[in-house]
Amino acid sequence: KMYALGFSGYMVSLFNRFDFFVVLSSILEYVLVKNELVPPVGLSVMRCIRLLRGFKVTKYWSAMGNLVKSLVNSISSIVALLVLLVLFIFIFALLGMQLFGGKFLIEGSRATFDSFFQACFTVFQILTGEDWNVVMYDGIQAYG
Repeated sequence: KMYALGFSGYMVSLFNRFDFFVVLSSILEYVLVKNELVPPVGLSVMRCIRLLRGFKVTKYWSAMGNLVKSLVNSISSIVALLVLLVLFIFIFALLGMQLFGGKFLIEGSRATFDSFFQACFTVFQILTGEDWNVVMYDGIQAYG
């Protein structure tokens, strides 16, 4: 395709630029792995980029194009939600440090409020529901 259109004609289309990037990155990955400069797993993410070539279909399939456009438009709402979530984690990590800082004396427990980052991880653990009851029982024992 590049030979038929010429290099400048080939680079006019954004999909052709994307294909050019994917092919170049695959060649670079092959050379780096073959010369043992990078472990075989190191750049295999580049292979996953090939899956994005499926978005070429959106050019010809209008329903798929509309779906992708609505997904891209909803990203701003998702970003606002993530900012709100980070603010929530930040506030409750500080509150947990004030209430429980240095009081969880259970050895081997990673869910403490002793440092800010550990408090953020503990609040995230509670939000995701992963062993939240252990953190609750540790808090009961701390103030028991």
